[in-house]
Amino acid sequence: MSIHVMHTLARKIALGILRLVQLVLACAVIGLYGKYLARASEVHERADGRWVWAVVVASLSAITSIIYSLPFFPLRFFWIWDILLFIFWLTVFGIFAKLFMKEDPEGNHDIEQMRDAMWLDLVNWLLWLVSAVVGGWYFWRYKNQRTTLTGRGMENKA
Repeated sequence: MSIHVMHTLARKIALGILRLVQLVLACAVIGLYGKYLARASEVHERADGRWVWAVVVASLSAITSIIYSLPFFPLRFFWIWDILLFIFWLTVFGIFAKLFMKEDPEGNHDIEQMRDAMWLDLVNWLLWLVSAVVGGWYFWRYKNQRTTLTGRGMENKA
């Protein structure tokens, strides 16, 4: 096995682990915030938009990590979506950090869970930052490379 093949395999394994962690953490956030949305629905109250936004962002992240895990998906063209998800997670973390960062749980299980969810938001934010940086680097490094589909990557280079 050549060095290039080993590097490619290691890169694919690392990206696969990144996508799996993104999926698991997004599902955890959906579960934590979704519980409060379900509770509001049970008592026929209007759902708070902040919790809805968190579940929407986590759902988009989960779907994206699944799609990005498909082996035939051309990842280098979609790194801008990673940047958008990074920004979305930043807003989710900012919203819930403002609400719960300084809040003293005093044994309140709901506040403890919201603080845990807030830290999961931070980790998701950082993971999508890593994903965006890796995707951007990969795009800029290989954007003019010949492809196996067309073979025309270097044709128009001056």
